[in-house]
Amino acid sequence: MRHPSANGIVVSQFQAKVEEWMSRAVPERAINDCFGNSIALATDVGLHRTENQDRVAALRLISSKTNRTPLFGVAVADGMGGMRDGGKCAALALSSFFATLVHVQPQRLDDLAREALNRANDAVFSFAGGKGGTTLSAILIDATGNAVVVHVGDSRVYSFGHQKKVERWTVDDSLAEVVGGEGRDLLQYAGMGEGIQPHVVMLHNLPDMVALTTDGIHFINAQTLEQILLHAATPRSASERLGALSRWCGGHDNASSALVDIQLAMRDLKTSQEPSVQLCDPFGTMTTIWIRANGDMVGEDRPKQIPQAKTEVRTPEKGEAVPERPSNVQSANAKSKQNKKNSRTKKAKRNQEDVQLEIEIDQTPRSKKSE
Repeated sequence: MRHPSANGIVVSQFQAKVEEWMSRAVPERAINDCFGNSIALATDVGLHRTENQDRVAALRLISSKTNRTPLFGVAVADGMGGMRDGGKCAALALSSFFATLVHVQPQRLDDLAREALNRANDAVFSFAGGKGGTTLSAILIDATGNAVVVHVGDSRVYSFGHQKKVERWTVDDSLAEVVGGEGRDLLQYAGMGEGIQPHVVMLHNLPDMVALTTDGIHFINAQTLEQILLHAATPRSASERLGALSRWCGGHDNASSALVDIQLAMRDLKTSQEPSVQLCDPFGTMTTIWIRANGDMVGEDRPKQIPQAKTEVRTPEKGEAVPERPSNVQSANAKSKQNKKNSRTKKAKRNQEDVQLEIEIDQTPRSKKSE
């Protein structure tokens, strides 16, 4: 199903739901292990900002179409705070980007990446008219081993691994890096409208690990950043250390990252069988299943048990406070006798939320000290 938004642009029901989900009230800091621990997503509002205008998410697509290869899409977006509604622009960009991956017909991975970013640019421009924007950096990986990086702005994508140096796959669209000038003003970004030229790079040799970061992470010393990536054993440990270091260095900006273990992600794609679309961010997981076996639309066709997200809100440092999740967030299945029984047996372990609308949502943050 597709419907017009307030500005007349036709968007899918899936895209509208993703945008709404990525604009919900959330804690200031969180980290989420996704898809069998192959991906760690983290974000932190920082020490000086009152609003988090970063968005970071990962999508796994297992299509009902036999000619469509399963794929992962992982992306970060940093809303431009000096312009209009940075957080809204970032949520719009990622919802449009991921909806394109779900709805467009099968095509070459680099063409798909370019089209997804162009549609994200159109969605943000339609909303803000060039007065708002966001960076967008992403990697797409399919089950056959193809991988592509697509990028605009000054968020970044790095690769690294065992006995492999850290390699940066993006160039900042800034005066300093593009033309050798001074300053961090961006020459292009998602939401600028006509003239955007996304950077698209095919990765012919898959790296062991990939890191996507906003500038609240990679402003730290480059050598220190490389040492953290090279000496972290898992995506989660790298994510935790990057977030902590950002705070230790002043936490001047929103800090978000996505750490991907490529081999684990590939294994997950090859072993996942049921057609579905699953989207994770640092705070939870959203899952939808295909409404018909031979179609390419998404929505609910039956209740589905969602794998519980290993989301953990980081323990606040001394003197800091992490806001509680809004108390009015409840399970849509709270009236189910079976769910009541399950919640009693699991009460000591976790606080579960399953919202079954067109899309099923699982948000299960719980406090735990980071290692």
